[in-house]
Amino acid sequence: MALNNIIDYLLSANSFAQNEDEVKRIIHELRIMPNYPIILVGGTNGKGSVCAYLTTILTLAGYKVGSFTSPHLFCYNERIAINNSPVDDTILSAALEKIIATNKDLFGDSSNLGLFKTFTLAAHLIFIADKIDIAIIEVGIGGKSDVTNLFPPLISAITNVSYDHSNLLGNTLEQIGMEKAGIFRANKLGFFGSSEIPKTVVSYAKKIGAKLQVFGQDFAIVKHELCFDVFCPGRKFYSLPYPSLRGSLQAQNAALAVAILSELSNLLPLSIAQIKTGLLQARLIGRFQVMPGEPQNILDVAHNSEAVAHMLQNMLKLPFAKNNYAVFAIAKDKDIKEIIHKCHGIFAKWFIAEIRSDRTTAITDLTKVLIENGVKPEQIILSKNISEAYMKANAVAKTSDRIVSFGSFLVVEDVYKTIKL
Repeated sequence: MALNNIIDYLLSANSFAQNEDEVKRIIHELRIMPNYPIILVGGTNGKGSVCAYLTTILTLAGYKVGSFTSPHLFCYNERIAINNSPVDDTILSAALEKIIATNKDLFGDSSNLGLFKTFTLAAHLIFIADKIDIAIIEVGIGGKSDVTNLFPPLISAITNVSYDHSNLLGNTLEQIGMEKAGIFRANKLGFFGSSEIPKTVVSYAKKIGAKLQVFGQDFAIVKHELCFDVFCPGRKFYSLPYPSLRGSLQAQNAALAVAILSELSNLLPLSIAQIKTGLLQARLIGRFQVMPGEPQNILDVAHNSEAVAHMLQNMLKLPFAKNNYAVFAIAKDKDIKEIIHKCHGIFAKWFIAEIRSDRTTAITDLTKVLIENGVKPEQIILSKNISEAYMKANAVAKTSDRIVSFGSFLVVEDVYKTIKL
């Protein structure tokens, strides 16, 4: 079956149709037993950046690194990669078809695991066949109930906890933190990459006997003008270059990656030169990405209030722009009111559309929220899609202005493709 047809079939599933025990039966039937260490990275924001640093540094050191991340930007193959290279269609299709066939044999022709679960299992099938040295796995939503958590990690890391997917994870940071802490393991290292740690994360780690290391307590950074230092238990890393990925939190994300790598040094030794080079070479499209040329073009996948707040802070560090223009669309399950509220007075015009998803916020609803937050009707420009919204913004913007495209991975994907045309 062609990869596109497989994807269409998986997307047609009810993502909650399979319970954990049934997924475990498929794993057992296929004998998916990873014989490589797994680094499991969860959290609200920054997961992709930490995975990128880990993967790039370990790849530069000569190790074979399997990575599983989501969502993708341009093609589904990006989710499963070996040494930062997405697997090809043939390998991916074969792994997906194997899982689909096993699922149907066990639970009937109408049973469908869905996209994320099938891809997670496929990633490990591919990694086992390719005899990788280590897997870097990005958790999906939450942690405790996420399918990625069915494969025991050597080290678990949570970047931070803030509000997102509250309908699934809880309405308080303590509830969300408890869900995310479910990736910790007894007697295994667990990292938390922010100094603002929910009490539930600490209490759960203590309860199960996880060896918790918290940013600002057990590992920390000291920033200098041109470089930064990372202090870890038993080891110090001096004069590390600021990462290639832009943003006020990227040094902190990099510190989390370095702290994890420090604990792996007996298993997978690294040189300081490899760490420095990896921080400079790590790439992720759409993480406060400044595109070349004029006017200034910023692409940011920020889609929750904390990520948007950091995006706005990062904008202050860029060269002056006479006008800021937003190209914006967002899923309806996000805290749209809070996101728009944080942007009060920042953007001279909002170029809005709907994302290519049935989860999109209707353009009429988005317009209503903007007006309720003080945006005048004449400042809101409607478009039939994101590409058109960007082209309208680009037609208005002068060289002294700035266009900021944000709100969803799909926004960044469409704007990036439009710019590159």
